[in-house]
Amino acid sequence: MPARRGGGVNGYDLSRALHIIAFTAWMAGLLMLPRFYAYQTGAERGGELESKMIAASGSLRRIILTPALVVTWVMGLYLYSHYLVTGWGDGFFEAVSRTPSWFYLKFLLVLGLSGYHGYLTAEGKRLAAGERRRSERFWRMTNEVPFLIAIAVILLATLEPSLWN
Repeated sequence: MPARRGGGVNGYDLSRALHIIAFTAWMAGLLMLPRFYAYQTGAERGGELESKMIAASGSLRRIILTPALVVTWVMGLYLYSHYLVTGWGDGFFEAVSRTPSWFYLKFLLVLGLSGYHGYLTAEGKRLAAGERRRSERFWRMTNEVPFLIAIAVILLATLEPSLWN
């Protein structure tokens, strides 16, 4: 393990790394899944491409997306609780009141991504059942949504801007 601040890697730094890795995997999956749905929607019903896209999207959700979502949330909540505990001496509500405003916007954006994840999961199950409620064009356009939100989340987390303080 690499040396860090006179010792070793601490739990907080490892948690931050796991949070970033999981978020990256989650975003990669959220960028791929609508593309799979676009291919599936454009494919011949009952054809080989449709079958392969159903299998691929199911595997992507099960193996990458859902675990990455869980690890992102668990590590994120751990990091936030660590932040709260460092200011615990004044009490819980005082510690929460010191939370920077950018964090709340980041939290709302990640909640939105979680909702989008749920939407994609539900739509994937409908597609697998043969329902094609959206066009191929729709799926290609929604492919960009998570990336735009991820840009905002990363900028908020790294720049820590003072929004309404």
